[in-house]
Amino acid sequence: MNRFDRHVVIDVETAQSYDHVIEIAAVEVIGETISPRSFVRRVKPRSAMSPFCYAVHRISLADLENEPHFEEVVHDLIEFVGDDTIVAHNYAYEYNTLKREFERASRPTYPRERFFCTMALAKRSGLPGKLRHACSQAGISVAHLRDAHDALNDALLAAHLFLKLNPAKRL
Repeated sequence: MNRFDRHVVIDVETAQSYDHVIEIAAVEVIGETISPRSFVRRVKPRSAMSPFCYAVHRISLADLENEPHFEEVVHDLIEFVGDDTIVAHNYAYEYNTLKREFERASRPTYPRERFFCTMALAKRSGLPGKLRHACSQAGISVAHLRDAHDALNDALLAAHLFLKLNPAKRL
């Protein structure tokens, strides 16, 4: 991995499975370092909150009442991501969720080819598919995290996992 390579690790929390972003975080990785730059936004969804999703992240519709809708933050997200590779754990979840949100906002979607999946990388390395379990087994601490998920902590965990397991750094 070139010391100047830039990747952006993204995680989303949703109101419905695979739909309606309520929180998005993106962290910048340059070379083999997680930079201090990040993008974190809460988003007011245009849907109800599924009980399953609420149980995962513990963010309620009331918590999001004064937040902007996705189309109001998408420009800032696009600017932060730029033209770089997007890394996500279980990239299909982030890809499909963002694809729907971009379509609703009348924006071109990110091509699937721009995504790199840390879950696939973890599985190829003999680690479990769940992000926190994979990180624990890879020696990345998760003890400081609360039980409920949030986009920034999950993006940071995926960034650490990416850096720990990325085969490009072994070249």
